[in-house]
Amino acid sequence: MVKRLLSRKIPFVLGIFIFSSLISGFGWFGLQKANATTFEKYQTTANLNMRTGPSTRYRIITTIPKGKVVTYVSKSGSWYKVKYGSKTGYSSSKYLKKVTASKTSASKGYKVPILMYHCVDNYKGSGLKELYVTPKNFEAQMKYLKSAGFTPITFEDLPHINRIKKPVLITFDDGYKNNMNAYNILKSLKSPSFKPKATIFIIGKKIDTKNGLSKKELKLISDSGIISVQSHTESHNDLRYVKNYKKELGDIKKELEKITGKKVIALAYPSGRYNSKVIAEAKKYYQYAVTTKPGIANTASSHFEMKRLRVSYSTSLSEFKKMLNQK
Repeated sequence: MVKRLLSRKIPFVLGIFIFSSLISGFGWFGLQKANATTFEKYQTTANLNMRTGPSTRYRIITTIPKGKVVTYVSKSGSWYKVKYGSKTGYSSSKYLKKVTASKTSASKGYKVPILMYHCVDNYKGSGLKELYVTPKNFEAQMKYLKSAGFTPITFEDLPHINRIKKPVLITFDDGYKNNMNAYNILKSLKSPSFKPKATIFIIGKKIDTKNGLSKKELKLISDSGIISVQSHTESHNDLRYVKNYKKELGDIKKELEKITGKKVIALAYPSGRYNSKVIAEAKKYYQYAVTTKPGIANTASSHFEMKRLRVSYSTSLSEFKKMLNQK
């Protein structure tokens, strides 16, 4: 009797085990293996909404920036269920492009040092001395970049950073007239193997003043291809307490674009002060924003909290080299 019961139960139990294994290992629809696609990676080809369901009728969870990598979970018609950071939802497959392993590794980001300067001139006793770098020291620093194989870039080059050898961003805050000294030095170092570039963050109200760059100078240096003219707000006020963001962020952007005829895509926060509200407002007008937080920037980190390396009057050449080559 016992043997007879066992002989009937074993196939039944075994059948349940096999069926359960199938359900856990395969999807219901078409019995397609889920694991085959669980870890596929896709890159957004535009700013892409993630929704609670596979249709535009569903609520938006978040907006995934262009160029970000997401993990595929499943498919529902023309919509993919994806994971981005800690969030999971549905996005249109129309704006998702499958990436290779090499692009997936790029999602870890690329390190790029962003140098921060203010004045390039001999200090004559007026203003903060540490905001100055002498023309002699600046030239020595740029010659080091050239000899060490660095490639100066601007914010316009960041989308292609994976193709650039030893990228470095050279930035100047405020738009002082003595930045023409930096422009002339960079121009003098230009060669077939070294094409210097830099970014000047302009304060709107400083344009055409005694100590500020003129519209004519801004047009000249922008047309040269050496200098990228970007925004440092209209009045350099603390953005955390600004009421008219359109004037401080939007109007100056339009003014600079009118002067140079080129897009303004980057912002330097005045005195490096910002909060979540400021970031949200900055995103309405710009693609990047830099801080005064020390360190090497990483493209995988927030594009609106990019770190910089301050270069001052007292920065020696050995210190300059060390800050650029930190791990």
